[in-house]
Amino acid sequence: MEVLGFFSGLLPLLLIIGLVVWGVRRVSRRGAPQPGEGHGIRRFFQYLLLFGLLWVSGVGLAGLLGRLFDLGSTVAEDPGLLALYTAFTVVGVPLFAMVAAWTVRRFRADPREARSPAWNLYLTAASLGTLVAAMVALHETLSWATGVRGGSASTMAGLLVWGLLWFAHWWVSRRLLPADAFAPHRFLAAIVGLVVAAVGATGLLGDVFATFFGFTRDSFFAGGDELFLPGAITLAVGLTAWLVYWVVPSTRYRRSPLWLAYVLLAGVAAGLVTAVASASLLLYDVLVWVVGEPASGSAASHFDSAPASLGAALVGALIWWYHRAVLQAEQAPESVSERTEVRRIYEYAMSGVGLVAAAAGLMMLVVAVFEAAAGSGDILSGAPSALNTMLGGLTLILVGGPVWWLFWRRIQAAAAAHPDEEHGSPTRRIYVFLLFGVAGVAAVVALLLGVYVLLQDLFGQGVTAETVRGLRFPVAVIVAAGLLSAYHWGVYRGDRDHVQARERGARFVLLVGPPDPEIAQALARRTGGRVELWARTDGVAGPWALEELVAVVAGRGEGEVVVVAGEHGVTAVPVDRG
Repeated sequence: MEVLGFFSGLLPLLLIIGLVVWGVRRVSRRGAPQPGEGHGIRRFFQYLLLFGLLWVSGVGLAGLLGRLFDLGSTVAEDPGLLALYTAFTVVGVPLFAMVAAWTVRRFRADPREARSPAWNLYLTAASLGTLVAAMVALHETLSWATGVRGGSASTMAGLLVWGLLWFAHWWVSRRLLPADAFAPHRFLAAIVGLVVAAVGATGLLGDVFATFFGFTRDSFFAGGDELFLPGAITLAVGLTAWLVYWVVPSTRYRRSPLWLAYVLLAGVAAGLVTAVASASLLLYDVLVWVVGEPASGSAASHFDSAPASLGAALVGALIWWYHRAVLQAEQAPESVSERTEVRRIYEYAMSGVGLVAAAAGLMMLVVAVFEAAAGSGDILSGAPSALNTMLGGLTLILVGGPVWWLFWRRIQAAAAAHPDEEHGSPTRRIYVFLLFGVAGVAAVVALLLGVYVLLQDLFGQGVTAETVRGLRFPVAVIVAAGLLSAYHWGVYRGDRDHVQARERGARFVLLVGPPDPEIAQALARRTGGRVELWARTDGVAGPWALEELVAVVAGRGEGEVVVVAGEHGVTAVPVDRG
């Protein structure tokens, strides 16, 4: 009777499958898409259904296969879960296969399907999702196999199912996408692999340093008595994904904006931030122990996080060094000394990281002054002392200040050597305006908050030591933001004065000649005017010469001019666009 009830319960599901099959076959017989059809809506629901069925099928197959691997009493103990996995498998797998087959036919009928945003979104979500699921299953399997964590052989079922689903999508992406395209799902997968590998390396190095310095293992994420294994397993899982999506194919990737974003943001900037933050924590612990007020008199208790901080600092520095080397390798040997826009982005990003750290340290120093002025009796229980807060601020200044000064001095030296190119660089303008704008907004918000705190106490019980303590953060933000704004306002005025003092030309220039967008941008930076470029199609124009264009445009006043490149040089014609 139970068997009969089970199969009778499946009849509605089989009926739904039959209806879906009939609908898919009717739609697929329509052939190639015709103009005017709602392709966007159809693709959205098609790939949304495909993505949902992918996860339903994966969960069902992994659950049933895990029961087979266990070969125990798990099935009898949880019949509800068994029924769920069975329903997911019986319904999800056939439907996923049919929708996938329909999708393949659509690809063959219309090549535009592979370029649709809906397909790219599905490929990104499915590839990244199955990758994460496979990495989790691999981590659980290795942890169970090595005895680090409890479990059973069922973890291998998840690894098998999600690993195969990931491989299928990886294979499809290789067939449909160019090998040199750093697609969004490859970009995100490389970041996931790098982050997981960094976490594992930090844990592994933390265990090594803890053993070397004789610390206990209570403060680390590893469990059990297996030394080094948890960090090594996490490192192996993340490193595998990073090798597949970045290290092995990186030489084939086009140097696209997405590639540059990964190298600069996920590699260089994130690595340096990790190194600076971890080194700051380590130095802070040392300073508090030597001259501050440690919470515990035991060195082992006070420095319990020091091995992990040291490991994170080394891992962050290694990530920064590797991606910096990748960035430098893109420059030709003869252009290493040239300041490309990529090099500017790198130097300004590093300067910004150091400046933000130093500014945070300055704010902590101001906070320490206000805490000291408020008196120890008004400090909340458990809050750090004013001395420790001051040491934290000094730590950030000692770590972030040299980083900012090293890169900013290099930037300013380049600005002095090549003022036209550097002062007109869009990266420099963005850097200056971003810091000036963020600091200005932060100062205004802090000013409003500080006035509110002051007036609230003034209209209430009166100004007390607690009022002074409540003003510490608004005043700290105002001081730091004010200094940043004042300094970068001076930088901006210096850049603006240089632009106004250099050669000025026509306010509008139309270049007619060989296609060279870089010459138009360089001329705009040199003259400060608007420059457009039209390409001649008769092939008689000679190459542009920047200095010649600057001289011609500068001699035409501040009007509008058309510069035509011919066989024997350039001809300037003043015009009036009305």
